[in-house]
Amino acid sequence: MTSLFSTADEHAFDHPEMPSLNPDGNAVAGPSSNGDAVSTLSVEEAFEVEDTVRRITEGGYKTIGLQFPDELLPSSVPVFRAIQRGIQGSSAQAYVLADSTYGSCCPDVLSCLHLPADYLVHYGHACLTPTDALPVHYVFQRQSLDVEEALNAFRAASEADRSERKGTVVVWDVGYDWKAEDIVQRFSAALPPDSASFATIRRPASKSSQTGSSDPAARAGQPADTSTAPLRSVEPPPGMTMSECMIWYIGEEGRGLMNIQMQNADAAIYLYTPWTSSARPLHTTSRALQRRLLSIHSAVTSSIFGLVVHSVGLSSAQPLLAELRALLRQHRKKSYTLTVGRLNPAKLANFETVECFVLVGCREGGLVDSKEFLRPIITPWELILALQGPEHRWEPGRWTLDMSKVLEEAKAARSEMSQNGGANGEEGEEEEDETDNLAPVFSIVDGTYKSRRTFGSRRKGPNGAGETSTGVDGAEDGVRDLTLRSKEFTLAKLESAGSHYLSSRSFQGLEMRYGEDAPAELEEGRSGIARGYTEEK
Repeated sequence: MTSLFSTADEHAFDHPEMPSLNPDGNAVAGPSSNGDAVSTLSVEEAFEVEDTVRRITEGGYKTIGLQFPDELLPSSVPVFRAIQRGIQGSSAQAYVLADSTYGSCCPDVLSCLHLPADYLVHYGHACLTPTDALPVHYVFQRQSLDVEEALNAFRAASEADRSERKGTVVVWDVGYDWKAEDIVQRFSAALPPDSASFATIRRPASKSSQTGSSDPAARAGQPADTSTAPLRSVEPPPGMTMSECMIWYIGEEGRGLMNIQMQNADAAIYLYTPWTSSARPLHTTSRALQRRLLSIHSAVTSSIFGLVVHSVGLSSAQPLLAELRALLRQHRKKSYTLTVGRLNPAKLANFETVECFVLVGCREGGLVDSKEFLRPIITPWELILALQGPEHRWEPGRWTLDMSKVLEEAKAARSEMSQNGGANGEEGEEEEDETDNLAPVFSIVDGTYKSRRTFGSRRKGPNGAGETSTGVDGAEDGVRDLTLRSKEFTLAKLESAGSHYLSSRSFQGLEMRYGEDAPAELEEGRSGIARGYTEEK
């Protein structure tokens, strides 16, 4: 049956991405079900069913979540059936997770907790941000790649930079990781000795050998440090820095490539797209840096921040949030912690009081172009830089979305500020510092001076260090009606900031209109269900 707003029932069986059946009755991966390089492979081969079943059996997992992105949903049913056949001898049960709570590049930990699942298999593109909520096994898409053609295209496009750059760093998208050994072998033979390095991708949650990993230590049979080793590593050749190298990236433009551009703003980056079989230099890094710097300058003059959690279950996310809240409290800023699922301008526009948002997210979803949003969105590392003031210089080599690295920098910044606060032991120095904090700051965003709003008060701690008592979630030391701000200010009565802001708003909620309207007459309403109400029968 079809109608104006629905499709025919037979469309589900004629979908071009549905796996077809070979003469033996086994499912065969379609041309775009898991990459364009697996059209001749069976579902078991294309989706690594045998390896997945082995990991589940060896780990003794009982509830398994199979997370598919939208483009791989047509293959979810045959993959589920193949895995269920492999684990039918045990009491394990697999479930298909279709619509992810956040981005499809991250493990959907929240849906797994609803099952609850003790093991997750993530299919398709992945950002490879570590998670500590549960074990995750990644099955990447297999995209076709002519390695020799890519090598020739890179060499032709980067001919001008060869004399200026000492080394070459080769990076590829996860969809081409199945070609990792071929890439390393052919590129190493064509480039000068000791002048090339290659990205490594490690798949976690394996209690046996690390099969399918592009990590050289794993391929050599050496045990990798699964507790501290990142899932993806990009390093320059020995004795060189990234600014001295060319970066050859195999894949398409996206957030993953933008992350590499931001981290290596001084390096020459070349992109090879297999669809077009051509390589070209990227010159958009400066434009992206300008947008990031504009957001940071907006954060310098902001007083109220919203810490937006992009995805739950990511490693170091909870400790990082705690450190950022403490750091903002030390700088006498107000902060709110928000979780809104997938970001869009309409959701964040509801939080009108927030002047700047800080997105705590994965290595791809944590970087958002905020030009469509009402308020700027920055990364945690950019927040640490903004809190240091406009006199601190941007260092492109330190920019990162790695939450473990940002956590260490946040701890160091908070410790340094505590020590500086303890050094200002004299009363005159404290009042002078208070006056500096209240001085207006020039905003290059709109070319005006903006007054700083501070929340809470600074007091001496038990060890003599400067501590901040804020009244963000309620005053810790009670309500202070009269406070001496500094020598240059007289006594001022401090009113509630919340009531003052509410009284200045044009919209203060729905009108109550008690006693202004006559009561309406009660009438009998409809009864029944939407398919057929009582009066329609």
